[in-house]
Amino acid sequence: MSTRPAISKIIYSRGMISDPSNLQGLKTTILQGPNLTREIVDSVFDNDLLSSGGTYGIPDAGDPVQVDFLEIDHELGTTKITLYNRAIMLFQTNEEIYKRIHRLCCIIENWAEYSNTRGERKAVANKGHQEASPVPMQDSVYQLRVALLETNPLIWRRFVVPSSVTLHRLHLILQRVMGWTNSHLYSFKIGADEYAMPDPDNELYELPFKNSKRVKLSQLLKKKGQTFQYVYDFGDNWTHQLVVENIFPRDSFTPYLSCLGGERACPPEDCGGVHGYAELLKTISDPRNEDYAETMTWLGGHFDAEAFDIETVNNRLDSMYVR
Repeated sequence: MSTRPAISKIIYSRGMISDPSNLQGLKTTILQGPNLTREIVDSVFDNDLLSSGGTYGIPDAGDPVQVDFLEIDHELGTTKITLYNRAIMLFQTNEEIYKRIHRLCCIIENWAEYSNTRGERKAVANKGHQEASPVPMQDSVYQLRVALLETNPLIWRRFVVPSSVTLHRLHLILQRVMGWTNSHLYSFKIGADEYAMPDPDNELYELPFKNSKRVKLSQLLKKKGQTFQYVYDFGDNWTHQLVVENIFPRDSFTPYLSCLGGERACPPEDCGGVHGYAELLKTISDPRNEDYAETMTWLGGHFDAEAFDIETVNNRLDSMYVR
């Protein structure tokens, strides 16, 4: 029997501010009733956020300052979390609290993005079929293969995804397909252009990449054989190579989002990148190694580098908002 206190409402505000003491004017998402999905509620508890109320980050690092504000109403009271400069804190520190807050923020942002997209589609459809006619590429399903470069033996996955998803949504899909925990920043490189998620609601913030939330796969990937890169965690620098293996008509492939195959487990987060992972595997292969016990404790007591369970991967994908 669950002992989790019931959550009645979550208010999530985010944006850029000039005065850290004034949170007015932020973009706000209110989640309650049917909008308070199981995935969002589970993320609150999985990341132990009800007991993590407080203010985090560096409020005076930059002008304007990125801010995320969470207000979680539950049967035991209200938990308020304020995080300043989330992107900077994720990049400069490995403290777990920033990763835990980041995971929930990403899930809510994903829900909000899907809801907005669904509303826009409905509005266009109501104007008439001529205006709503889609470009053929937008009705496609891509079969992609992703490989984690420099791993030996190679860690890889094969999956299908609708061409209508944004690059930011593809990032979230890759997290689940591979087995990462969405605890770090990311970027895509397609051709000469780099895409990532900038600080929210700040058009003046100059960064060397394009907004991954504003471009869809159908706008960038036009043919079989195209390749591009995805980098996760700028510290460990996990570099993934993706290739478009095939393009199908959307109505010929159901479900639109699923994993078709793969080999080997995803490396543990924060293990030091490819070279650190190789050292980790060497350590746990020899119980006589002086670091064996400490490493196994850090891994939670067990790690099978050859393990891959396609059913587990598809269960993780089932709750994603992809249509």
